[in-house]
Parts: sequence; structure tokens; C-alpha cells
Amino acid sequence: MTASVLQKLKSAGVVTVVDFVSHDLDVLSTKSGVGYRELAAIRRVLITEHAAPVVSGSSLFDIVVATTSIVSVGCRALDNLLEGGILTGEITEAVTDRSCVSDSLVLNTIATVVTVTNKNVVFVDMSNHFDAIRLAATLKSRPNVDVGSALKRVRVVRCFDMLELLGKLSMLYEARGPSNDTFYSSLKLIVIDGIVDYILPSLSRLQSNSGCGYVAQLVHQLRLLTTDFCYAVLLFNGDGHSVMSKNNTKLTPIGRLWHSVPDTRLDVTDITAESNDHRGTDKSTASERIKVTLNKSSRLPLGQCVELEINEHGMFT
Repeated sequence: MTASVLQKLKSAGVVTVVDFVSHDLDVLSTKSGVGYRELAAIRRVLITEHAAPVVSGSSLFDIVVATTSIVSVGCRALDNLLEGGILTGEITEAVTDRSCVSDSLVLNTIATVVTVTNKNVVFVDMSNHFDAIRLAATLKSRPNVDVGSALKRVRVVRCFDMLELLGKLSMLYEARGPSNDTFYSSLKLIVIDGIVDYILPSLSRLQSNSGCGYVAQLVHQLRLLTTDFCYAVLLFNGDGHSVMSKNNTKLTPIGRLWHSVPDTRLDVTDITAESNDHRGTDKSTASERIKVTLNKSSRLPLGQCVELEINEHGMFT
């Protein structure tokens, strides 16, 4: 590409790289007076310099799966147990004893989504259990994290009524339409805290278990969010499948219905005291530990468990 060749190309109407590459070389050679072989050599160099890098199909597939189909929980051992993490398109339930140590599973999952994948999270708080200070401390303990911008990726919605919850969930899949709020275009995870603990026990005391209709509508909306929009839904509850009526020791239909709702169920228990007693560790210097057991899954063997250590910031170590 000498000065004389460049001048001849400009006289033929070729000004940019796109103009040169899009031209037929035979026609361009006739118009500019530059030899065909010379133009072909220049074209090869331009394509090499400006073309996108070559990416293998398997690498591209791995990237797509990691960024769109799997939500990491922030712990490699637990991700391996779940074969990557929480899947989008599925409902995952974490059944806990509601201790602060057990909350670390949800906090680490939210922190991973907003920092590693740079996606947004909606936290539906039905038990007034969300602690922004603990989440900020978890984010602050991670390296190279802007806590302010990370917290902006988490939107908290509080509701304490079943009809209000159904309305909030309806707004989530309506918000994906044309709107000025760009928050929902990057939404990846929906966390609902306390459905079973707060709503279902009150519904189970209704006469003739008429509250099952509300539960059926709730399940329908959750399925819409997971299948139509490929969100990952994480339910954070107490022992949801053992809801009992007031005057009967048997499980109510609501309890049986809820038992079949999640695609994956994890039992999270605090084993700090048990672990410290076994090791003979001083309580003042002991670290907190939880045990996560896989109790329901259609794709993984049941009964697998992993013990995880929690540091003072609520992070998995």
C-alpha cells in the first residue's frame, strides 16, 4: 500500500477499508489501474488485521452456558455439587433454619451475580428479613468491587400479602417489554424470601383449604418467569413441605402441593456447634459452618452433601 496505490484507489472512489473489501477486485483493478495480485495481497492483510478473532464453537458454547444458563452460588464446592450452580429456567428452594449462618447461601449467590456476571437481582422480601448491611459487608470483603454500584444491581421489593405478591410477580414479566427502566433487561436472579414461612401457614388455616387456588396461581407465575424469560428463581424458606393445619397433624394439600413446586431443593443447616464440639475448638475462635444437602433434583443423585465454612464477613472460604 504505497502512496501512489492509495491515490489511485481514492480516485476510483475507495476511501475506507469497508469500501475496499466490499469491491470486486476485477472491477477495482480496471477502475484504479492497480494490478489484481497487488489488490488481493492488500485485501488479505486488511482482513487479517480487522477481522474478529477466531473462536472455536466449544469455547463459545461454554461461555454462553456460563453466562446465561447457570448462576453460581459463590462457592466452587457447592457449584460442583449442583453441576455448575443454580440453573436458569428452574425453581430452586433453600430450606434453612433461618439462622444468620444459613443466610450466607443467599447472600453469596446475590453477591456473585452482581459482581462476577454483572447481572441484576430482584429480592422479594416477605418476612422482613433482608439485611442490606450484611450484603454490603459481603460485597466489601470481595476484592476490586465497587460496593455502591453493586448494591444498585439489587432491587428489594417488600410485600406481606398473597395478592400483592402475585401483582409484583406480574410486574416482573411485564417489565421486560419496552420501557425506560433498563434494570430488567439485565435481570438474572429472583430471590423470594419467606413464602412458606409467612404466607402458606396462614393459607392452610382457611376453611376447605381454599388457599390452594392462590398457591396454584403463584406456581403458574413462577413457571412463566423461569420458562419464558429464563430467570433463575431462588426460594429461601423454612421447612416448606411440612406445613400442617391447626387441628390436624396430617399434611394439608397446600403442603403436598408445595413439596412438588421446586425443581431443586437444598437443606441448609447450621453445624457450627456440632463441628466445634467434634474438633474441641474454643467458641471464641471457632469459624461458622453450614451443611448443604441435596434433597430433591431431577438430574442429580440425591443425598449428596457438602460442608462449608463461613468467615466473619459471611463469605464461603
